Order: sequence, then structure tokens, then C-alpha cells
Amino acid sequence: MACTIDFRCLDEGFGGKTYKRKREQQSQPQNGADDVNNSNGASLMDTDDAQPPPAKRSAVPSAENPDKPSFGRPSYDGVIAGKVSGRKWKQPRQKRASAVNVSRKGTTLEQREREKMIKKAYKERMTELKEEIRLNKVEKRKKKEEREKKKKENILKSGTRFQKITNPNTLKRIAKSKQRKQLRVVPDEFIKK
Repeated sequence: MACTIDFRCLDEGFGGKTYKRKREQQSQPQNGADDVNNSNGASLMDTDDAQPPPAKRSAVPSAENPDKPSFGRPSYDGVIAGKVSGRKWKQPRQKRASAVNVSRKGTTLEQREREKMIKKAYKERMTELKEEIRLNKVEKRKKKEEREKKKKENILKSGTRFQKITNPNTLKRIAKSKQRKQLRVVPDEFIKK
């Protein structure tokens, strides 16, 4: 995919001026020999009339605050407007965008304390109710187990489920058939009515 950023307008980086002496010397016409001095008395290698790169520029005080230095001449005051961007209708900003936001009014100490107390009471009540529900469930479970146990004992005592077989031949026959799972040895007190 092709790069959509145009680096040609930058003062340094891709496509911009590199500030290298060799290329600058090649662009200027050579004055006879390399050893010839300028009117100042310095050789060609020593002089560099081009503007130094941004990192080497001396700091100058900004337009807004003289104590705060800014490098070079600022092209905009906090907003990109004017010749560079083409937005001539845009005005330089006077205040921050965050100043437009409405400040949220904080709650008072009494309100916070009241909310804290309400929250604490709510949590305590919730724990109480949960404990109560848990105890109710445990109690119900115990009652259910007792009921089922009593029911089984009553069924065994009543003898409605059992039939006493005393004939050994019948026992042998049932033991060989599919009904052998129904044969059980039960104590006598369950069979008595």
C-alpha cells in the first residue's frame, strides 16, 4: 500500500533539506581551486550559510509569554489557522476546549456520610436475610429427610409391601426367574402387624 503522507514540505526527514555540506557545495558553483578563501578569510569547509537544523536553533521568547522560549517563529497560536492550513475563517483560540465543560458539583461531607450509613445498613440487612434463608433451607432439608425416613419405616412396619414366602420350592423358582431382585431378607418385626 502506498504511503499517503507527503514528506516534501517537512524541514527535516524524508524529502526535505538534509543540511549536508557536500550537497550544498555541489549546488554552489566552485570558485577555481578548493583552497581559495572567502572575503572573511575562512575556507569553504568552515562556512555554513544555511540555517541550522531545528535542534541547533537558538531559542527565542514566544509572543504570548516572554519567559517561555520557543524555537523559531511560531506559525500559529494554539490553533492551526491561516495560510498554512488554508482555514482563513478559523480564529486563534482564546481559552481551552476543556473550559466549555460544566464542572461537576461535588457532594457535601454530610451527604457522603449519610450515603455511607445507608449503604452499610443495606449490606447488614442483606447478610441477615441471606443467613435466615440459609437456615430455613437447612431446616426444611432436615424435616424432609426425617419425613422420608419415617415413611420408609411405616411402610416396612405395615407389611403392605412384603409378602412372607415360607415354601422353599417357591423361593427356588423365584430365585431362578427374573423376579429374583424382589427377594429380600427382612427382620420379623417389620412383617408383624
